[in-house]
Amino acid sequence: MTKWTLGYRYPIALTISLAPALTPMMVQAAPFEAPPATGILDSLCYDYVPKIEKPASDKDANAQPVEVDADRLEAKQGGTAVYEGDVKVRQGVRKFDSDYAQLDQKSRDVIAIGNIYYNDGQVTVTSDKTLKSNLDTKNSELEEGKYQVHGSPVRGFAKRVVMTNNNQNITMEGAQYTTCPPGQEVWTLKAGSIDIDQKEVFGEAWNASLWLYDYPVFYFPYINFPIKDERKTGLLYPGYKQSSSNGMDITQPFYWNIAPNYDATITSRFMDKRGLMEQVEFRYMPDPAHTGTLYFENLADDKQYSPSNPSLAGLSDGHRYLMNVRHGSALMDGSLRFGIDYTQVRDKDYNYFNDFSPQVGTQVDSQLQQSFTAGYYQPNWNLTSEVRRYQILSPYALLPHEMLPRIDYNYYQQGKWFDLAWNSELTKFGYDSSSAATLQAGERYTATRLHLAPTLTVPLVDVPGYYLTSQYKLMFTSYNQEVPDNLVSQDRSRFTDADSKQLTLKEGTITRTLPSFRLKGGVNFDRPLDWYDGKGTQTLEPEFQYLYIPYKNQDEIGIYDSTTTRQDYYSLFSDRRFAGLDRISDANRVTVGLTSRVYDNVGDERLRLAVAQAFEMTPPKVRLYPSNPESTNARSLLSFEGDARITDEWFAHAGTQYDTSEGEFTAGNGAVEYRTGKLTTQVNYRYIKDGNLDYRYPTNTALAEDLSQAGLVMMAPIADQWQMYGGYYRDIKQDVNIDRKIGVKYDSCCWSINMSLEWHNQPDNVTLKPTSEKVIGLQFEMKGLGSVGTGGRSVTLDTELLPYVRPFNLKGQQ
Repeated sequence: MTKWTLGYRYPIALTISLAPALTPMMVQAAPFEAPPATGILDSLCYDYVPKIEKPASDKDANAQPVEVDADRLEAKQGGTAVYEGDVKVRQGVRKFDSDYAQLDQKSRDVIAIGNIYYNDGQVTVTSDKTLKSNLDTKNSELEEGKYQVHGSPVRGFAKRVVMTNNNQNITMEGAQYTTCPPGQEVWTLKAGSIDIDQKEVFGEAWNASLWLYDYPVFYFPYINFPIKDERKTGLLYPGYKQSSSNGMDITQPFYWNIAPNYDATITSRFMDKRGLMEQVEFRYMPDPAHTGTLYFENLADDKQYSPSNPSLAGLSDGHRYLMNVRHGSALMDGSLRFGIDYTQVRDKDYNYFNDFSPQVGTQVDSQLQQSFTAGYYQPNWNLTSEVRRYQILSPYALLPHEMLPRIDYNYYQQGKWFDLAWNSELTKFGYDSSSAATLQAGERYTATRLHLAPTLTVPLVDVPGYYLTSQYKLMFTSYNQEVPDNLVSQDRSRFTDADSKQLTLKEGTITRTLPSFRLKGGVNFDRPLDWYDGKGTQTLEPEFQYLYIPYKNQDEIGIYDSTTTRQDYYSLFSDRRFAGLDRISDANRVTVGLTSRVYDNVGDERLRLAVAQAFEMTPPKVRLYPSNPESTNARSLLSFEGDARITDEWFAHAGTQYDTSEGEFTAGNGAVEYRTGKLTTQVNYRYIKDGNLDYRYPTNTALAEDLSQAGLVMMAPIADQWQMYGGYYRDIKQDVNIDRKIGVKYDSCCWSINMSLEWHNQPDNVTLKPTSEKVIGLQFEMKGLGSVGTGGRSVTLDTELLPYVRPFNLKGQQ
């Protein structure tokens, strides 16, 4: 059976690969790969590191002719040849120098003394002492040798090295290993004895200790390490952080290399304010077509649990757990695909993700997604299906409808003068009544939906600089709907007509047939500019769209997967006012837009400005819910988007939506960023006017507030090897800090330390009152050996709550 290899995970003592450093040219060297470089070799840190030199011929190095040169050659009685004074031996890429060399022709013993230098293109070895070797047995012994691996900062020293069994077995005494440049040995790993069998995957070391400068800081009675590119069972590096809610948080992973295509990581996570959590991750790949991960974590008894703790009020005891399954399969050359992404926590454990931040699961709007997918894909058509369920992580959220299942069939055909598409969908919508939130006294409506949408697209004009396209679509939808008598109160209020006060949801079969016509066109003008050495170009790109869909009352249909889309420049040119299929808005509108771009002398886009607005010839009557008022606006929001690369260092972005009827801005966002070398700084702002309660959280009045947030992020060098980074976000409207982070990192050639401090508002899905959380992070890294602490090797401008975003979408941007 062919074995397929998973991604590598190495145990603690992972790179003490000394074997290639001590292979004299006069003995046959077994093949051995030097460890990979751990730093940037073209930087000033590693300018001393020699490059790997490959043989000019594919022949065995031992079969190459040997050239010997010395100041004096003496043949002594008994068959002994003595070379003295600047002895130089060359064999292919191999080089061997010494002050004195002696060869016994009978015993085949070789002795080299003084200024020993060996270089085989992979490693360089030097010694002022003695090398003894036998050309027949291939046994060798070297005293006090220094080594430097080529193409890598790995180097070190050994007091005595013995090589036997045709150089397969290597024993080193008093060995040292580091990746620090000469004279900057911040850390060194020292071992009393190291044994390597090059037929095996791993070597062994006894009496090893880690030294920082001249001080030992950690002792290993015994360790083993990889000498080949394979994984090894053993302890991984621990992690550490300190936070207000969990206290001291220490993780210690153990890696189990079950097989080349199976492995597991078992982690003990101790939180002094919570208890001991066990985490298990199992990865499998029987072949490349089938891969997956099983993950489970369990906290037997959370110390924070008590019946009076409102954040954990849904639990009957302190037992908390999470399970995650991810799997993907591709059969028949990838045509047939299956997938699973399933995550679950204990029922009513609403704050699990807030408390423990697991790195698994798909979570949107306090809904934990559980998805099963399958599909068959061909060049012109595909058949796909999905079963999607949700676990709600809020006691106040209305249970979403689940797809049990959804089946899609899509067909595409491109002709000489037309494009034909057939999109169809069959979906059964249900919900899990057993996990109903505490505020939901009642049942939800359900349905089976069939949707068919044949589409014909005919380009009328398609020449450089001009285009005009027409599209014809017929949309048929059928609902087999069930409406319970004890309908949940939120649904009853939303589907009660504002005028008649009657429930509009209808039991039974409901059909809807709507045609659609869309005509879209545009022109592209350009002109030269004096900017950018007189070779700049500016474009002017007006475009328009006419969309017609007749009106049909749809208040009898429930809302299963639809919502209102937020208008921006691109949505104004869409043929949908609602996302999803439950509402197809009537339309008799004209949309006009204008885009202008500026390109520099090498064709990179430097500036893009776009503005658009839609004009309703007939105001749309379709509403998302019958309780919503009908739209009376004759014009859409005026939408503007702008991106600019002002110079090679300065970038800017702005976007707004302006209500021309009310004379006010409804949304806006902007950012200015400066980047040069290691310095990055950005000031950003976003605003959303939202005077309505979020229907998912009807009891949370805080969500009625307008969103008005400003942010600042920065990463800046403060010295040659020091870097500062941080972020600050504040809600101006509510006058509260959202997230604050500051960190500093010292980064030298062979070690680094990264310290960070962050304050953020920890959300609470039960009380809806965030608490202030403080997190201290510390990471110490010995490059080439590993790291201890939290986070990765590089600093980041992401904060706990908000990611760093570069909102500049320009063609050719670097």
